[in-house]
Amino acid sequence: MNIKLTVVQLDLVNSSKSFQDIHNKYNLGAEALAIFINQIEDITSTAFNQSIKNRKIKTHLTKIETPLADGYRLTFESVENAYDFVKIFCEMVDKRNQKPGIDQWCFRIGAATDDIVYDPARPNQMIGNVFVVVKELKAGAFPGWLFVDEMTYNKLSQDIQNKFSKDKQSFKNKHNESREAWGCQMLVNYQQKEPEQKELNGEEKKQFREAIKSAFPNRKDLVRILNDNNCGEWIKNVNTNQDDENFFTDLIEKVESDGNTFALLNIVFKAKPNNLNLKTFYNQYNN
Repeated sequence: MNIKLTVVQLDLVNSSKSFQDIHNKYNLGAEALAIFINQIEDITSTAFNQSIKNRKIKTHLTKIETPLADGYRLTFESVENAYDFVKIFCEMVDKRNQKPGIDQWCFRIGAATDDIVYDPARPNQMIGNVFVVVKELKAGAFPGWLFVDEMTYNKLSQDIQNKFSKDKQSFKNKHNESREAWGCQMLVNYQQKEPEQKELNGEEKKQFREAIKSAFPNRKDLVRILNDNNCGEWIKNVNTNQDDENFFTDLIEKVESDGNTFALLNIVFKAKPNNLNLKTFYNQYNN
């Protein structure tokens, strides 16, 4: 039997590091993983139950379909129900993240809609390409964002569509193939901690330089962005009377030596979130 469903998949960003942090903090072994699974399960099930309240559903179709240790996959008969779940889930995570001293949680979330083959007699009751698509969308989503496919976006109300980015977001899948999705930032109170400063090798410096050059073909725009973010001093010791290649090389060398690589990357990425080269390097640096 063919049925059209919306599939939502989410997982915790940097989950392995979070598990290790709990292990080190409380000197726990396998219990650290169990703590995380239970906490994520509590928020997921609570958000799911709230999202289906006052809705008529078929429990074999609208359900928490698969637990994934650091995330979940859920199926919904209604696209609006799926969005409501994501909204409630992220509001609960946001509320949790505001507690003083608590480890910050951030999720990547994907949603896709398509036909699935449903057969209750088989061990794997639901089969469909939509499960591949949603996994790809989830992996490509920015931390704290929801990425959806065209069919899901088109079935959302205009009010909800207005919450999404004006243009589609670009990303690359695990095969380095370019993809596009409609994106919406869902986690608003996530306090992103700067990752541990990474030393860039020669190839990474080249990638970073080329990404910034492609995003800011006019270097004056970059200088303006840095000044707007109170980081104009980064330019002071860089010779501006040279070609772009050497200018950007010197800038990255100075920023890295001062321990501000992530800060620069974060500033330029927020200024030019649709630049594919910046997105690729941003995700590479943060993984």
